[in-house]
Amino acid sequence: MYYQPPRALGLLVGAVLTLWSAGIGILLINFGLTADVELLAIAAYAGAATSIGLALLFAYWTYALATLSYALDRNGLVITWGATRQVIPLQAIERLVPGASIGVPRVRGVTWLGYHVGRAQIQRIGEVLFYSTHQTADQVLYVMTTELNYAISVENPADFARHIQIRLDLGPTADVTHHVERSAASLQAFWNDRVGLLIAAAALAAGAAIWGVVALRWTGLPATLELHFPPTERLPLVQVVGRRAILELPQVATAILAINLLVGVALHAWDRAAGYAVLMAGAALQVVFIVAVQVALRAV
Repeated sequence: MYYQPPRALGLLVGAVLTLWSAGIGILLINFGLTADVELLAIAAYAGAATSIGLALLFAYWTYALATLSYALDRNGLVITWGATRQVIPLQAIERLVPGASIGVPRVRGVTWLGYHVGRAQIQRIGEVLFYSTHQTADQVLYVMTTELNYAISVENPADFARHIQIRLDLGPTADVTHHVERSAASLQAFWNDRVGLLIAAAALAAGAAIWGVVALRWTGLPATLELHFPPTERLPLVQVVGRRAILELPQVATAILAINLLVGVALHAWDRAAGYAVLMAGAALQVVFIVAVQVALRAV
């Protein structure tokens, strides 16, 4: 049997959060390109990196919600959420408890209206791992096991319980142990992940390209210059006396790249797709900086 919880509201909220974060990032990039104060431009680019990273995270979490499902067979209950598969041996299930009978606590994790994935503590039953889309307590079904308790959302809990009992009576066809399968479980997994390494390498290559663009033009730059970006007389981004000031843009780009790489690798240990999202955001921002440096040098 295959079950999917009601997801329309959660997907709508996730889409709004994703578009909102992406819009803020685009606005901050545009502000950074037109700001006439250096510190404001740097702050805008840093904020853009954060906003785009959040947009990609919200996009992944929304995708994970779209994949949220519960598969039931004679061996166990498999909860799928994005890159995570939570396997619960059927023999380990002790009882099912309706959420209306004990209430629903606040969930710590990925949670918004119509979407709750994370952990919570309930006084009467202990720690609970939520994979639900509930809006009210009667939309939650607690699955109590010998190891851990789970909260899911099924439209017909009585029918779900009946199918569990039928399969328990039939008996298992394989020996299933309780475990969680993730696409990445440790920091070491990043170094064995070819896709992650390729994305990080692309980001580093783009960061190096910024310095390459400056190096190719460096000897041809005058000792003193007035730099306008965008190349108009009305809105100069920066006005300099020495040519070393042209190095400020690649320096800012490198600092942001370092932050993106650190955050991306750290997130990869928790969730591979989330790490990919941040690393790709870092690579995209380096491309933006390449364009910015080229336009600035063209105006010299």
